[in-house]
Amino acid sequence: MTTHSHIERQIFIGGCGRSGTTLLGAMLGAHSDCICAPESHFKMRALRPGDWTSDSVDLMAAFKRIRRHWRFKIWELDLPPSEVPVEELDGSYPRLLEWMATRFADHVGKPDARIWVDHTPENIIYAPTLLKLFPQAKIIHIVRDGRGVASSIMPLDWGPSTIVAAARWWLDNVTYGLALETLMEADRIVRVKYEDLVSDPLETLGELSASLGIDFQPGMIEANGFTPPRYTVNQHKLIGKKPDARRATRWETRLTPRQIEIFESMAHDFLHYLGYPLRYGLAARGPTLGDRGVQGIREFGRDWVVNPVRWLRRSYRLWLGGSSAQ
Repeated sequence: MTTHSHIERQIFIGGCGRSGTTLLGAMLGAHSDCICAPESHFKMRALRPGDWTSDSVDLMAAFKRIRRHWRFKIWELDLPPSEVPVEELDGSYPRLLEWMATRFADHVGKPDARIWVDHTPENIIYAPTLLKLFPQAKIIHIVRDGRGVASSIMPLDWGPSTIVAAARWWLDNVTYGLALETLMEADRIVRVKYEDLVSDPLETLGELSASLGIDFQPGMIEANGFTPPRYTVNQHKLIGKKPDARRATRWETRLTPRQIEIFESMAHDFLHYLGYPLRYGLAARGPTLGDRGVQGIREFGRDWVVNPVRWLRRSYRLWLGGSSAQ
């Protein structure tokens, strides 16, 4: 049994959901030095207010909170509290997380991995805290055309389900990332565009690898360095397949012309700033009262009736067939 961490540093990928965080994680995870673990939404939520100012955290209490968090169930990894090397970790919460990443690496057959790749989208929101906890870490802000994000998120059982809500959601999340880019030193954060990743992965991954201080390995393009857990496998059917440039523009046929116009009316400045061509530009007409009424009804029905049922069904399958980690 591994009782100490061999993770030396971290790469935290963040950005608006459905922007390619998992795809990029699977690419970097294919590197021989990297391990891409499932999303770790629990890592900040397991801490308590007093932990932020303390040099030593009650690691066993924190670990038990992690084990109770339903997001840890997604890791499908059995980690009994008795195996936590509390004395070796010396009250360090970052080292506890590194130990967990190490155990996951052992579990999937990459015992020599020394770089933990975390592709949790919300990393972009609390990135300053992550960099304080992990001074050697690097942040990747991945950006995707908001219209592509909208077409990807609306059919799912979580997140916004109308174009108006999707535009607001994308704007909120991109704002976090752009603000972070202005605050962080250039060598701590790098921006990657989803469209570049799928249309020219060779050059994009080559440049990114240099920024991250790792050697580029051709196998990274295969995007097979991460196996989506059962809970999200249906949402990540393209992971493990070579990037397809057509993914970048699928929103053009999946969204209606009116949806595209509404999105551009709400987000045209950000789309323009990020270099995405506009179809309607300043002539885009915003949502009318009728549009807002129809979409409000749809949002209510999806958020309070349809999506909860779909989410519970998916979660039930996870709990029914999961490991004994909980």
